Amino acid sequence: MNDAEIAHQVHALQHLVGARLTSCWQPARDRVILAFPSTLLLLVPRGSHPRVHTTTRRPKNPAKPFSFQGAIRAHLAGRLTGLLQSSDDRIVDLLFNEKRLHLRLTGKSGGLWLLDGNTVLAAYDGPATASLPRLSPRPIHPVSPPRYRPTKDEDWDLAARHYFTEKERAFHKRQRQARLQKNLRDHLARSSRLLEHLYKDLDRSCDAPLLRRKADTLAAHLHTIKRGMDQVSLPDLEQPDHIHQLKLNPTKAPSATLEQMYQKARRFEKAGEQILSRIEKAEQRIKKLEEALDDDFEDPAVLKRIELLFPVHRRSAPIRKGPWALWQGPDGQQVLAGRNARGNRQLTFQVARGHHTWMHIRERPGSHIIIPLPANQSPPLPLLLAAAQIVLAQAKVPEGQAADVQYTQARHIRSIPRDVSGRVIVNNEKVLRVVRDPAVLAGWSRS
Repeated sequence: MNDAEIAHQVHALQHLVGARLTSCWQPARDRVILAFPSTLLLLVPRGSHPRVHTTTRRPKNPAKPFSFQGAIRAHLAGRLTGLLQSSDDRIVDLLFNEKRLHLRLTGKSGGLWLLDGNTVLAAYDGPATASLPRLSPRPIHPVSPPRYRPTKDEDWDLAARHYFTEKERAFHKRQRQARLQKNLRDHLARSSRLLEHLYKDLDRSCDAPLLRRKADTLAAHLHTIKRGMDQVSLPDLEQPDHIHQLKLNPTKAPSATLEQMYQKARRFEKAGEQILSRIEKAEQRIKKLEEALDDDFEDPAVLKRIELLFPVHRRSAPIRKGPWALWQGPDGQQVLAGRNARGNRQLTFQVARGHHTWMHIRERPGSHIIIPLPANQSPPLPLLLAAAQIVLAQAKVPEGQAADVQYTQARHIRSIPRDVSGRVIVNNEKVLRVVRDPAVLAGWSRS
């Protein structure tokens, strides 16, 4: 909203002065709705179209309400005693006796704060600062007229609602179109790479007859080969003039190499049949994606049809209880720690997803630690350091003593066959040198 639009809005909303605030909701981070008798007032401090106007409906609250909603309900009550526009910038103050809501419609520096006098009680987007952020000097521009005007049957508030609702709808449509076009290009590139790799795999699978022929040759001469030999030259069974150079494992019996060759040949033969089917599916998908890129993105039905081309990512199931401890941080962070060998094994190989971060004290027995975060999201440094302290705490490292903590993605952990001690093979590891400091875990709880 520009200055002229805000001035018209403040004038149009003066009928709310004297009305009692009955409730408040924050359905999204950048949306706050104040309820007065027979009127809902929408405050949008940030986003594509910052604004203030009435609305007719209240969207559902998120499963976890924002703290700003609770702050308003706790501190703000009574009647609206004033609705004022600041002369400094695009600022609106909603007064409730000593307390007020300070709304800045200033673009990237915009925001919404709850104040008691000059003391900031809460901010719409997270923890409140001690004082309001300073406003940057405003560049001098010619005064812009309102971008909309009420029709014969509208007032300025209704005109603002219609104008900004339509603008926001168009903005979200453009975002949706851009997102789908990007998804199409990304999936098309991915499918093209897959098809290229499938053709390479198909070429390798064509080696199955030759590999089986070599295995048959080795089988026919197996009685002449002694253990410890690392290479043999054998004539082909059908074309004796053709000599096969075969490598052997000198630490194992020749029959073991023979079995490996037959297994590899069978795997190539089976893969060839599957690869042809996958090539056909990949080519069909590429054709669909290319056709979708040429569709009319202005048609809502086309957008809906394109969205069906992409798989729906299911939400991760809640972490179940088991032989592991759950550490919870002050801001809702979660870290899982195995309680014993069985818990370590289950946590690493059954509970953890491939993208989760795995941690362990280096070259010492201790708990396997998992940081469960969404895909494509790495743990921020404070969380990583807190999890490293949990590693040391679980390993009972004395306070003040330093130890190395290794970490990697869970997909890089491999079990050691028939190892009953629970040891694992760690690939692509990184190492933190950490000093045990219980103060880092202030606010964390273990259950």
